[in-house]
Amino acid sequence: MESIRKLLLSYKNLPNDAWWLLGADICLQLINSAFSILLNYVMIDHGYKDYDITSINGNRYLAVLLCSYPLALLSKRINIKMLMTIGAVSAPVLSLLMLWCIHFHVSELLRITTFLWGVSFSLVQILALPVLMNITDESNETEAISLFFAAGSLTTILCGTMNYLIHYFNPALSNISLLALYCILAAIGPLFILRMKFHNYHAQQAHEEEKTSADWKKIGQALLPTFLIAFGAGFTIPFINLFFKIVHGVESNTFSLVNSIAFTLVVIGGFLNPIVKREFGYKTAIVSLQSFAIMALFLLGATEWFKEWQFAALFAMVMFIIRQPLMNLAGPLTTELSMKFVGDKNRKTISAITAAIWSGSWFLSAMIFSVLREMDISYSNIIFITAGFYILGVISYYRLIVKFEKQL
Repeated sequence: MESIRKLLLSYKNLPNDAWWLLGADICLQLINSAFSILLNYVMIDHGYKDYDITSINGNRYLAVLLCSYPLALLSKRINIKMLMTIGAVSAPVLSLLMLWCIHFHVSELLRITTFLWGVSFSLVQILALPVLMNITDESNETEAISLFFAAGSLTTILCGTMNYLIHYFNPALSNISLLALYCILAAIGPLFILRMKFHNYHAQQAHEEEKTSADWKKIGQALLPTFLIAFGAGFTIPFINLFFKIVHGVESNTFSLVNSIAFTLVVIGGFLNPIVKREFGYKTAIVSLQSFAIMALFLLGATEWFKEWQFAALFAMVMFIIRQPLMNLAGPLTTELSMKFVGDKNRKTISAITAAIWSGSWFLSAMIFSVLREMDISYSNIIFITAGFYILGVISYYRLIVKFEKQL
């Protein structure tokens, strides 16, 4: 109990700017979570095929890939607060435009809007983590990173629960109307950023970074496991609701409820991240958790083999609920490990490149996924591709931990 009390106190003592930044990120994640759960269902309802959906969604990841590193360089010369405000304002506006394009089937404009949507998210999320680490210190850095990662989980719980309840009490309300509601709610995000006071952060960082050069060898070593995990995840995670819909016939309200349960466990685990790291260290916390997550993912994919069994869908949902917290719990720890391994001077660089790797990998994976589905490759085999890359990624994280411990 004493360790829990100290943990809660460390969260409470985060600086005000950290809380404002987290508030802005929650607003952005509200859109991200809602669209992750419902957008594919909306597009299926409007006549899009699964390979068309993945192709269009790939434009978002391409946008982040193309603008990540240039944005990190630009942020040294332009006020970060202004860039983040632009992103927070444009994200809900572009989200509403995307829904309009889907409703009227304006596919070419939808591709352009999805690309710009990815840029708007980048303006906040690529810059947020380096800023967050700058405005916290060693005593509460892990807590701040855990909260940053928990934002997406909290909004997934909120969206999933609201989706289920709204569909239960008002089945006539469409998914596209629900997404529009989330976009409107998220429009308060810029107000949180405007409350922040880190006016001179960009100037201080630019001055410091001009004195040093990036350590590309260390950055490359830290990014290898990220690439392997990200590339593998791109085959499955953005399209897992398509798996449940097409293979098991799971509708959006049920999938929303399953997401809420899974990410409730993610949040609980996320808040305990500092204790897990201090008690067990990086090796146990990262390698063991991700290994169990891979097992659950394999069993999830295998349910396509016996999808006619009456409990196949239920078993798949249970495996999904188990997999999500195990894999996500390690996320803040792998980020903290990478940031500490490369050192202070490389934080903004690795944050930008990490975002580029995730989005670039997901773009490539989405394109390959689209081709595989057009070839009628089963969802189970695509999920097994993800599991294979995850195994390589976990091995790479183990090697990175060993190197990090040697330099301490």
